[in-house]
Amino acid sequence: MSRFIFLIKFSFIFLTSILSTTAFAEKDIYVLNSHYKTSQTMFNLSDGSNYNTWTMKGSWTDNFSNFGSVNCVGQAQSSKKKDLSIYGVCEIKDEKKLKKWWTIERNIGVTEIGVGKSIQLAAEGYWNVLNGANCNYAIKHGEEYSYSITKCKITSNQAKILSNKIN
Repeated sequence: MSRFIFLIKFSFIFLTSILSTTAFAEKDIYVLNSHYKTSQTMFNLSDGSNYNTWTMKGSWTDNFSNFGSVNCVGQAQSSKKKDLSIYGVCEIKDEKKLKKWWTIERNIGVTEIGVGKSIQLAAEGYWNVLNGANCNYAIKHGEEYSYSITKCKITSNQAKILSNKIN
């Protein structure tokens, strides 16, 4: 019986430590969720490769209770070996009409789904605290809509500024 109580206590302590570690770890992460409507113009070349330009327009939310609109433009190339290269820039506007600009780049995955890197290039107001932030993103394109999630490791000071929205 004492072994059973020990296991219950150990399990409780173990789960509590995992949950608290996760809670504290999430505090210093910036998460941007976006939903887009995508359009593109594609050229299929005679060597089997293709080249396209694309736009994505939609909305976003983050883990600091912000939201707004997003407008991205970019280009993609795919070789006949199915090597993929995608590059774009997004203008992200929040509910206060403050803007920030991010790059999106990837050469992993296929056109419909993939992971890549994102960097904040510039920003207005309190958003400039994320300038230069290197982030990872994943994107999934559906038939009519696309969804992406971007995660950035940030410092406690950056999290504090975003929490307080100091301008």
